[in-house]
Amino acid sequence: MPSAGRIALAAVLVAGTGAGATDVVRPASYRLPPLLAQLFAAGRTQFEAVETPASGLGPVFNATSCAACHARPTSGGSSAVSVTRFGRDGPGGFDPMADEGGPVVEEKGIVTDTCAVPGETVPPDATIVTKRNTPPLFGLGLVDAIPDRAILHLARSVPRPDGVIGRPNLVHGRVGRFGWKAQVVTLRQFTAAAYLNELGVTSPDFPSDLPPQGRVVLCDPAADPEDDGTRIDAVTRFLLLLAPPPMVTGIPAVGAGRIAFREAGCETCHTTRLRVGPTHPLAAVRGRRIPMFSDLLLHDMGSALADGIAQGFATGADFRTPPLWGVRDSAPYLHDGRAATLQDAIALHGGEGELARQRFLALPADRQAALLAFLRVI
Repeated sequence: MPSAGRIALAAVLVAGTGAGATDVVRPASYRLPPLLAQLFAAGRTQFEAVETPASGLGPVFNATSCAACHARPTSGGSSAVSVTRFGRDGPGGFDPMADEGGPVVEEKGIVTDTCAVPGETVPPDATIVTKRNTPPLFGLGLVDAIPDRAILHLARSVPRPDGVIGRPNLVHGRVGRFGWKAQVVTLRQFTAAAYLNELGVTSPDFPSDLPPQGRVVLCDPAADPEDDGTRIDAVTRFLLLLAPPPMVTGIPAVGAGRIAFREAGCETCHTTRLRVGPTHPLAAVRGRRIPMFSDLLLHDMGSALADGIAQGFATGADFRTPPLWGVRDSAPYLHDGRAATLQDAIALHGGEGELARQRFLALPADRQAALLAFLRVI
């Protein structure tokens, strides 16, 4: 298992050789200068800090710290923890049921010396209920720095011969890139939304608490905004500087697995074509190719995987292509964690991923094994 230091300061290498392999984000690029190293350390401390009702936790929440869910194999990773989302189909489309506490269930409530708040439950009139898996956060600073135009360049208005289209989720004119449905544009927005939805901590970005089940409660000892922006800033800096996981080396048959990955059509969506833009705090990574294996676009994954949750331009069947770097440590897989293994995740692809699924299942057993071995090293 990679150490915390390696996760923090190393970047993944793309398997294979050739001129393109020298143009990717490399481990040496993540040697932080002293000031950035201090900001990274301070941000990690805040990421792991336990919130209390006095500091702004609640009134309802799902976790007391970021690291409570994002912990495997180290701070910033994933876990088997999931959260519940709900809503209902209405005349105007998807209704997140904000008036009843939606769309996220905060399962726990604060307890103080003078009051207690019960955790939320799914309202009986909700017609859509689904789980959302905890994603790893490694390398998100690189994703934050990708220019909108680069992601748009990968989008298509008509399907490829294999049925793949790929559409951006546009949010107030910007290209979304974070979240299972690419519904969030910037890393700061992603961080502030998580503080509100999972910890119940308000900030200048989201200054008002989410009323439990939609009902205002008086059991909340901290005044809004509970964070003046300092905590959001610190965690955002930590995530901006958190590198992708390092590649596992010394594994045989990786080259054959990369070839099978390409021939099955996986690279159509799980691509390494995106590059770091000029806004990343580390000059050494700017302009380099990002080996995350994602186009960050929305793809219709079919009715079997659809969760019914619409977010922005994403329909209930649309999901952002999840990055694959470090996927060996992020089980269970897919948006709701229904896939226990990588093989299960591939076999559950539908919609735009149907042909790739069929190609994978048609491979001989040894080539399937090689492809899966490749996924476990990137």
